[in-house]
Amino acid sequence: MTLHDQHVHSKYSADSTQELEPYFQKAIQLGCKYFVVTDHLDFDLTEFNQDWTVDFENLKKDLNALQQKYLNITPLLGIEVGYRKEYLDQINKQISSENFDLVNLSIHDVKGIDFYWPKYFEKYGIEKLMDIYFDEMIFATTTFQNYDVLSHIDYAFKTIYEMNNSYTINMWEDKIIQVFKNLIKNNKAFEINTKVQETINNHNHTKYLLKLYKELGGRYITLSSDAHTVERYLSSFEVYKQIIKEAGFDYLVYFINRKMIKFLI
Repeated sequence: MTLHDQHVHSKYSADSTQELEPYFQKAIQLGCKYFVVTDHLDFDLTEFNQDWTVDFENLKKDLNALQQKYLNITPLLGIEVGYRKEYLDQINKQISSENFDLVNLSIHDVKGIDFYWPKYFEKYGIEKLMDIYFDEMIFATTTFQNYDVLSHIDYAFKTIYEMNNSYTINMWEDKIIQVFKNLIKNNKAFEINTKVQETINNHNHTKYLLKLYKELGGRYITLSSDAHTVERYLSSFEVYKQIIKEAGFDYLVYFINRKMIKFLI
């Protein structure tokens, strides 16, 4: 059995046009027992001035039809929630409205600032926005518990690293420690996102995060590609599985019915 990808987007995300069937075919080809799709839920996205929501009725119809066609793989339903404190009622309502297997939590933006785009860092300053980013993550992981995995802790860092690669993420170590302590206290998993790691393209960066997480007592890691196209499914998994193993972790985790299951590396 091959560990399936834990963070995958399809045409039901506003930023993807990928049909689901090629994902099923590739997952089967690679030996996966399960396939999970985690499409975007983001309210009032700063850059686009719109909500990104998911047509779950048709998504589930697609998954059910593909399950009937491909009997040797089990589809799972997930979601990637973009945290915004002012939309928590809507977020919780959406999470409770479906029988999710996996809820990924992400910090994509705050009101008026989108951490994906360099122009916001240029406007407000890198250090200021990185502090805002991690403070929002600390607040989210302190006060909100209706999720299973914290996605791409280094999402905003990727943006500034592409702007100026002299930055290192340990410059915000005190804040990262607070985030990790919250994850550990609340038994939430920490995601290694290969899309972000490939962009940063510095294994010492990944090793630093893993070492810090483990030293604090962290145990639960998910591995994902953040695929928006089938070509990225399970991208660089073997590379990062080895890095995770060398950091002293014996297993990764995945989720069914929002219950954590261990997968030996």
